[in-house]
Amino acid sequence: MAVEWNSYLSVGVERIDDQHKEIFRQVNGFIDAINQGNGTTQVLEVLTFLTNYTVTHFHDEEEIMEETDYPRTEPHRKEHEKFCQDVLALTNQIEVKGVNKVSVLQTSHTMVNWLIQHIMNTDKALADHMRSIRQ
Repeated sequence: MAVEWNSYLSVGVERIDDQHKEIFRQVNGFIDAINQGNGTTQVLEVLTFLTNYTVTHFHDEEEIMEETDYPRTEPHRKEHEKFCQDVLALTNQIEVKGVNKVSVLQTSHTMVNWLIQHIMNTDKALADHMRSIRQ
């Protein structure tokens, strides 16, 4: 099942929203591949994308947090670090054990759950903070 972007997920910063949309596109491409039975061939590709893309994305979010004196910067940053650790752990697991259905499902679960939870809770709190200082 695809994860759909909608305006409710917007944080109100075009650069960040566009980056979130790209992550959604990648996640949905991976889910489509799983549904077509090709998840095992794309699991390392999507993990590589996440490893590379999140460096820029997290940097951009953290820059905004610093610029706006966001009081929850450190917990937000720790979530970013945890996600990077989880992606690295999945990648290492696959390199050691190979790609299998379990690793494909773990990757899908990690991506979808983290993406939705992080945006809906952590990034939305940042968006609320940004709106409050604009007023």
